[in-house]
Amino acid sequence: MSAGDPVVSDFAMITENGVILESGKWSLIKKAWTADVEDLGDVTITPGLVNAHTHLGLSHFEGLTVKGQGFTGWMQSLVAGPLQTFDGQALYNKVQEMLSQGTVYCADISTSNIIEVAGTLDTTDMAFTAFCESMGNAAPKDGKKFFPEYSSAKGRIAGAGHALYSTNAKRLKAVKEADSAAGLPFSMHLAENQEEDLILAGEECAFGKMLEAAGFLPEFPEAVRPVPYADSLGLLDSRTIAVHCVKVDDSDIDILAERGVGVCLCPRSNLYIGEGRAPWEKIISAGIRTCLGTDSIASNFDLNLWNDLSYLLENINLSLDTVEALSLVTLNPAGVLGIDDIYGRLEPGLSASYAVMPSGIEELLF
Repeated sequence: MSAGDPVVSDFAMITENGVILESGKWSLIKKAWTADVEDLGDVTITPGLVNAHTHLGLSHFEGLTVKGQGFTGWMQSLVAGPLQTFDGQALYNKVQEMLSQGTVYCADISTSNIIEVAGTLDTTDMAFTAFCESMGNAAPKDGKKFFPEYSSAKGRIAGAGHALYSTNAKRLKAVKEADSAAGLPFSMHLAENQEEDLILAGEECAFGKMLEAAGFLPEFPEAVRPVPYADSLGLLDSRTIAVHCVKVDDSDIDILAERGVGVCLCPRSNLYIGEGRAPWEKIISAGIRTCLGTDSIASNFDLNLWNDLSYLLENINLSLDTVEALSLVTLNPAGVLGIDDIYGRLEPGLSASYAVMPSGIEELLF
């Protein structure tokens, strides 16, 4: 996957210290280079996968939440579990699984234990943006910092907002402004479920009562819809990752496209919870930079990004060519996260990390 020749047969790349020096056809490259050769055999390789949305801090929640009972039922089972526990070993184990499946970069979301999450990730080969998620009804205090300073060879920490229905509007704006000032991406759950629509419309629902009882329910203007409201707050631009977007209509999609927002679909997470699915076809056809995320093991069957791509390809009513499909888990998320100068393509100067395509995906794409 490169600008000039996106699908190459007889592919090879010359690497040094994890960086690609040259890539292209082996029959041509081998004439100019002398080096040790690793032959992968008859396989298809792609750029290393980029998971645009996950919650690795919930890695110890496997099997502890309900499936198919809608968002409110799922959330009730989540908060009934060990939500404040940090299990570094469980996180480490899940990351090792993801690496074995070809994921080389993840955008992780944590509402607490952000330093511990980033520190554990740093002990692995996974590169990352660790988003420190802000939520709650309290307005931010003057001088409030929304994410700690942290950087390493593998990763960085940025700020995220949880959602419009759970986070004070001034707080969301402040986090977004802090990210922009630092040149970092901003992530938030947006138009995630029917409950969000009801809460922002001023209608009562069981989930809204849960938030109110916990002190997390913000005040809103007169009945608003998620995407236009987020836009009015200045939260939507080319450095924003809007996650889920299950409940978006044509006018919402137009706003997202006009603002250059990146949309992260989590198709199997939506299936697991039982909240329907996003209008994948309209979002992709609008030219929106669309990517995939697994969400957490608390809301998915596994964290294998190939399985989310396979599920989407098997159920989408839109013809995607090979590059368009693979871009959902490589080039697009790399661009949205601002790391496409390192990841997303197998070109000279970029990371030599790659993934081997499973046979099932090969059958779908070729």
